[in-house]
This record gives sequence, structure tokens and C-alpha cells, in this order.
Amino acid sequence: MTFTIDDIRRALDATPPIISPGGIISRGTLAGQCGAVDYTIHLGWDLLIANLCDRTWGAFNITLLRYIRKLEAQGIDIDPILESAQLEDNHWRWLDKTLHYRGNCYTWFFLVAENYPQAACLVYHPKASVVGAGDIFYIEYIAAAPWNRENVLAERVFKGVGPKLLDHVICYAKDDLKLQAGFSLHSLPKAVAFYEKIGMKAFPQYDKEGLRFFEWVDSESQAKGQSNANP
Repeated sequence: MTFTIDDIRRALDATPPIISPGGIISRGTLAGQCGAVDYTIHLGWDLLIANLCDRTWGAFNITLLRYIRKLEAQGIDIDPILESAQLEDNHWRWLDKTLHYRGNCYTWFFLVAENYPQAACLVYHPKASVVGAGDIFYIEYIAAAPWNRENVLAERVFKGVGPKLLDHVICYAKDDLKLQAGFSLHSLPKAVAFYEKIGMKAFPQYDKEGLRFFEWVDSESQAKGQSNANP
């Protein structure tokens, strides 16, 4: 019997949305609207968490877009609102991606708090650095839950979940995957400023489909790699 993605999604929707403690590789606290909240970092392929990303993140974005349309109906200019809204990844379907990206070269990470996914990241490894010698990892997808981003609907629930998850990914890649301390990615247009801010370097020759290519490599690791390559 062959199951479709819709069949799998319906089965997951009928399952209690209780995230398993299995796969937890780290714990910490987040600063939230109502004080400190515990979070966990989950490693590995997880259909339930991916489906929760689709359900909960998608529901918030629908509510957000309805609110923006309501503002438009009231005669408010929504062009600046849409320009600042971080909806470029609204079409992403995390369950589809989880079913598609499988194998030892792909690793999934989820940041969970209050029994909901607050951020997600998929990386590919190893990836040759374009800056220096050695292998790093490549971020296929990374995103924070939409309620953790600036929006006109409500104050952000948690701040900094994307960078916090990325820090854990970098540490895992270095300590467990034994890669150089660095990563590359193709940035969504509205995320370019963030990657420039954290010191990533653009390499236009690797841009694709309107997405700018960035790479960051720890300066100490880069110097060590170049030294090893040129004894």
C-alpha cells in the first residue's frame, strides 16, 4: 500500500501533538513575554515536529495575512507592512521537506519550547568551503516560528531563537560531525542584512535564483586549514 504526503499529514493531525523527549541534545532557557521559559534542541528526522511547524506556523501566518487585509480594508497603506513582513518562507512545507531530505548527509534540528517548535533548521554536510581548506556545512533551510518575528499582529513571543538554534548547530557540526567551524547558505532577500550583520561574506559567483550566497568560517579554523594545506 502506498501512502501519499496527504495521508501522512492526516495521520499526524490525528495524533496528539506531544513531542517526544527522544533526540534531545541540549537544554536551556529563553527570555519570553512572561519570563524565562525552558527550551530543548531536538536532533534528527521527526515527522511530528515538522507537521507541527506546518500546522502552527501556517495558522499564525493565515491570521496575520487576514489582519493585514483588514487594515487594507480600513484604508491603511499596507505596502510598508508587507515590505517589512517576513513572509518569504510562508510557502515552505516542513513535512514535505522532511520526507524529501533524508540520508546521512542531511541533519535536522528543532528548537522546542512550550511543546511547540519555535525554530527549525536543516543542514547538508560535508560541504567544501569556498573560503579556505576543509569542510563545513550548508544550511538548506532555517526559520523561526512567525510569532517570534517582528509583525504587526503581536509582540514577538521569544527573541533570538534563530541565532540560538544556529549556535547549537555550529557546535554540533564542529564537535560531533568533526567539521570546520563554519557554514554557508543561500539567503532569502529579507535575511541578507542579518547575515551581513553577523559577519558572513558574500560570494556573488555562487548566487542562484535570486538568492545571495554567503559563507562564514571561523578565522582560527580558516588559518589552521590553510596552514595544513601549505606545510
